[in-house]
Amino acid sequence: MVRHLTDAARFTLQLAALAVLLSPFFFVLYRLEIFSTLPRDDYAPYLLWLDRDSLGALPGSPYVYRLLSVAIAWPFLHLLPALTLSNIPADIPEATRRATAALAALSYLAVIAAGLFAVPMLRRECGLDRAHAMLGAGLLWVLVWYTQITAIDALALMMITLGLRVIRTPALFAAMLAVSVGVNEKIALLLALWLVLRCAVSAPDRAALWRQAASACAAVVAYAVLVRLLHLPGNEYQLEPRQFLGTITENLGAYTTTRGLLLNILPTVLLAALALCGRHADHRLFARIDLLMIPAMLLVALVLTHMYQAGRLVMHAAPLFVGPALAALQAKRSG
Repeated sequence: MVRHLTDAARFTLQLAALAVLLSPFFFVLYRLEIFSTLPRDDYAPYLLWLDRDSLGALPGSPYVYRLLSVAIAWPFLHLLPALTLSNIPADIPEATRRATAALAALSYLAVIAAGLFAVPMLRRECGLDRAHAMLGAGLLWVLVWYTQITAIDALALMMITLGLRVIRTPALFAAMLAVSVGVNEKIALLLALWLVLRCAVSAPDRAALWRQAASACAAVVAYAVLVRLLHLPGNEYQLEPRQFLGTITENLGAYTTTRGLLLNILPTVLLAALALCGRHADHRLFARIDLLMIPAMLLVALVLTHMYQAGRLVMHAAPLFVGPALAALQAKRSG
């Protein structure tokens, strides 16, 4: 199907594939994934299922609803070669290696795109000069490693950053949210929580952002309807309120373990420290009330995720706090 693309689209994808193959960071991601170095959600069988490969498999809920996250990686399945690295187990099929490389390429390019979206957004909304805005993009690159970058979290963080980039254009913002329903439910959920919070406490925000808040809430409702209509198996505890108390109890126990401290508490503390660095400056888009997004996302993680997911879920809010923190740094340096 790649050959049926327009010449311009095919050339763009070929350039992206070349950029991937020339980057050591891509190979770091690929090695982490192909060797299963870190615990992760493996979407390679899903990608192979979309490609009608015999090794493909349709995942359960909620992964199955993230169709577009996997489909976006599909061109790289055919553009990238089957990479053979030292010590890759011989029993890993070529198709699996190709699919894993395609997903690693998607994560790598998504982080780059997040930085490209962040720079103009930070300059516009936080008054950063070019150097500090680029530093903000670099900071996002660091923080994304506290998410599940070896899966599809980088794409979600990219789309959250894109949402902030186009939020002043309600139609584009709504279109992004419509797409996000099939990409990752965390995108609409985070933006809906943030915008509803802002509109609830600030009359100027209600006037400026009510349409965006409505779009985000509509995307959350659309995802909920999708889940209810299809009701595919997997992670049923997320849909059964009677199990929430047990989930909360189990999660609280996990958070106090060494692994819980590393994966849940440390990312949350780091993001909270970053948020506090920019707490004194209210900007056109960001405000001190945004600090409440950290406990809000922690509460979502406590109820709707399992064991060691809280830190990476909270870190999806990083684009809200990078700008104010860099603005504070810029003001300190210029003062």
